[in-house]
Amino acid sequence: MTSRMQLNLVFSLFASVFAFAGFAGADDDLTRTAINPAVLQQNSTPTRNYGDELGFNRGRNNNDDGFRGGRNRGRNGHRGGNRDDAPVYQPDRPSAPDALPWTPQPPVTPVTPEPTRPTTPTPQMEITSRYQDPRMLSFLSAGNLNQIVSLYLEASQMIDTRHVNPLSYEVRTRQALETLVEAVENPAYLQANRISPSPAAVRNFQDQLAELARTQPARSANEAVGLMQWAGDIGQRELGLRPEAVALEFLNGTLDALDPYSSFIPAQTGLGPGAGLEEHIVGIGVELKADEAGALVMGVIEGGPAAEGRLQKGDMIVAIDGRSVTGMGLNQIADLITGPSGTSVRVQIRRDGREYGATLVRRSIYVSSVAGAQMIDGETGYVRLKQFSESSAEDLGKAMWDLYNRGMNTLVLDLRGNPGGLLTESIQVSDLFLPQGTIVSTKGRTAQDNMSESANWSQTWRLPLVVLVDEYSASASEIFAAAIQENGRGVIVGRRTYGKGTVQTHFPLRTVSGELKLTTAKFYSPKGREMAGAGVTPDMTVAASNNVSADLQSDADIRAALQVIASNQASDLASNAGQRGGR
Repeated sequence: MTSRMQLNLVFSLFASVFAFAGFAGADDDLTRTAINPAVLQQNSTPTRNYGDELGFNRGRNNNDDGFRGGRNRGRNGHRGGNRDDAPVYQPDRPSAPDALPWTPQPPVTPVTPEPTRPTTPTPQMEITSRYQDPRMLSFLSAGNLNQIVSLYLEASQMIDTRHVNPLSYEVRTRQALETLVEAVENPAYLQANRISPSPAAVRNFQDQLAELARTQPARSANEAVGLMQWAGDIGQRELGLRPEAVALEFLNGTLDALDPYSSFIPAQTGLGPGAGLEEHIVGIGVELKADEAGALVMGVIEGGPAAEGRLQKGDMIVAIDGRSVTGMGLNQIADLITGPSGTSVRVQIRRDGREYGATLVRRSIYVSSVAGAQMIDGETGYVRLKQFSESSAEDLGKAMWDLYNRGMNTLVLDLRGNPGGLLTESIQVSDLFLPQGTIVSTKGRTAQDNMSESANWSQTWRLPLVVLVDEYSASASEIFAAAIQENGRGVIVGRRTYGKGTVQTHFPLRTVSGELKLTTAKFYSPKGREMAGAGVTPDMTVAASNNVSADLQSDADIRAALQVIASNQASDLASNAGQRGGR
């Protein structure tokens, strides 16, 4: 059995998080998947996986990122071999023309105001998100107390041995009890447990938990389990709450205490929204983000049911099968849209003040991470990379060759809203442009959490490059952007990125069906800069805009990119790339 990485909690409560109504998620934080020692005993030759997911869904303490298993990686985290298994579609690199006839435009004065950063979710938002997740609800209904106790002990062992900064049991259990205090005031938690306690009963329960935290500090895993069971007895007596419900949220609260991204991920069941980097999904093929009015369409997958139904970027989904989705979270909207292949769903959308309806038939869709490839003008190509999934480097290479054959000699690569993805793909995409230099390094508590990746592929593209980023570009996106910027290969335009800078490992669990995701390392830019909380600051900052349009010419970031190109800055960097350090 091997550990595997997946994007979890796909549908966040924030308007910042994208989801594919297919549904594949785009929640993402770099996650290295280390091997559970217990599993190693069952499999003497495990395969290591590395991946990444952006976790806007959590956020009490720090930031984090992680990695998933790769084709070119050895057991020590470094790339093995001589890249014989690299994508074979790459031909000889195209030579950059001696002169590029850009049309000069008046320079843009960079705008420097800081955009609104993604909001850190409150404890109530975290609890609501958990208990709108079909996986957590399924586990809650089926799990028994002995299972959850065993799960807690297994998780505690992994925290103690692998978490990058494990807290004391006293701190963990105090946070767990505080989470329970919050949970019994949360409508989603109460509804999931089918209880309606009186305010007086809730206060009594909360007071007793506060007394427990004050008088019974835990100093070991067994003492923590004792507190969990004690809290379960109080919950059953005062609120009619099942001890299993108390124990499960005690576990969740313990993980919340560690960092924003460590979490328990129950196994996927039924037909609920998927949470991964799958490229073949069943759905209608739209990319959404949460909005107070419903779900805003941020993209439509080419050739999918939504595209055939003429949905387009900027549409607002306001009802599904006659049910209003105003005020719903993306988890709930995903539940309504998701269904088996061949079934239909009626979607009501609002566009330019008018409402339209479309009946769409769900089916399997190939979700390429590459979208919108087109020529902005006669010489400048544009490609949007939505996430770093298994075929990103290959699909990007194909899109670039198509544009190159149409006259492209400069590229604008759009990573705005890209929450990350697979580390291996981030490295391979970096290798498309970097002739040399460090790409990323990670540091953790154990040797297996430490690695360094460098560019060493000679067949790179030398054309001028501008990379667009924003406050929702995270993890693998930030690794790529930092690699391009700090190696002097291209120009970064947009807004400071999210600042994901830690690595998660996904451990398969023995006690229950699911995974434990723990933060096990931090990652660093090519110059050794810690990325957590800092992100990548653009070379040219452009003010954020709420305008959602499919017209590239009206896009302020695109206009800024074109003016960077006209200034020859990107061209100069491309010409000098690879000439440093004796090359």
